[in-house]
Amino acid sequence: MNILFVTWDGPQVSYLESLFLPIFKRLASLGFRFHVLQFTWGGEAVVSARRLACEAVGIPYRSVAIWRKPRALSLLTGFMGAADIRKAVRDFKIDVVMPRSTMPALATLRALKKIHVPMVFDADGLALDERADFAGQSPSGLLHRFLRDVEAEAVRKAHTVLTRSTKASDILLSRAGAGTLPSKFFEVTNGRDENLFKPQSVDDRKAVRRSLGVADDTLVLVYAGSMGPQYCLPQMFSLLRRISERFPHVHLLVLTGSPGLVHSALGMEADISTRVSVKSVPFDEVSSYLSAADVGLALRQSSFSMQAVAPVKLGEYLLCGLPVVATRAIGDTSSIGSDVGFLLNGHADHDLDAAATWVVERFMNDSEATRLRARALGVEHFSLSRAVSDYQKALESLDRQGAVV
Repeated sequence: MNILFVTWDGPQVSYLESLFLPIFKRLASLGFRFHVLQFTWGGEAVVSARRLACEAVGIPYRSVAIWRKPRALSLLTGFMGAADIRKAVRDFKIDVVMPRSTMPALATLRALKKIHVPMVFDADGLALDERADFAGQSPSGLLHRFLRDVEAEAVRKAHTVLTRSTKASDILLSRAGAGTLPSKFFEVTNGRDENLFKPQSVDDRKAVRRSLGVADDTLVLVYAGSMGPQYCLPQMFSLLRRISERFPHVHLLVLTGSPGLVHSALGMEADISTRVSVKSVPFDEVSSYLSAADVGLALRQSSFSMQAVAPVKLGEYLLCGLPVVATRAIGDTSSIGSDVGFLLNGHADHDLDAAATWVVERFMNDSEATRLRARALGVEHFSLSRAVSDYQKALESLDRQGAVV
């Protein structure tokens, strides 16, 4: 089965390289051959790097430039992109088109008016709702309402719909309306390679801690990921303070591509600044830093759109053997049991106090046993092997429907 993956990305994101390419590479051995068509406003260097990353795993890559200003030109790219999709379908002898999110879905829906291949719609959460929640886009605005119609039409027209949580499937099914089959929805995990993200030896953990200036008996919290208001940095600092009141030897390690934002925030947190390290490290080094920690933090501002996400960091933490403190109702966090995770109902003082007590008790009482349980849960729910299995089931459903001949 030849599959065209259509995506729309800026230069600052690396989901194609870090998340999707490892999954597509594994799926190739099962007979699913992926090709990438990426709409992007990244420059020549970014496009070249992505092409090389794709070619390194045997995946053909094409890019299409997005004109972002004025805003109408960006939307026009979505309309005109149909021609690029049709050309790729012909050139690569594509059997299935898989648009990721709304703008690629717009181009794909237009392309399918002239070509007849099945579509797998990777809804990628509730992207439009996320813009309304965090980017100030008005839900009543013309653009938002137009793209909401595109999203619903993509769900209706798709043979298969991929989501990252059961709640996202329920919401998209309701929005698509009567006649849309629940059986076309498949939840897929954002899996990480369990052979890369794994617990390290005691000596390796100590070496990383020494590089951070952290003693072996220190309780190390870690956060890995993007920065922004929805990622609750002030609440992480508050949790750090509360833990230090219960256990004095505690440190927070922040791994992010935006270290300047953390340093700026720390300027107003003089009392804990010596307890916080901030680093930006290459992707293949993230695992060693995570494994040197004791607890992973996945706090997130609750909102309607967050019901549909699957934080990649959650899987990374668990695979590395870390218990987690996470915000409840962010995707399918309910799969994290109380023995390896503390789920915050909110970020009020009493919630953070309870989380601080839980962290210290886990660290003092059964840290090694907790690591083993966390690793097992990570492999079961958040590994690359689980992701490949999820995608395989979704793609094989096309054959059962008779969509691919």
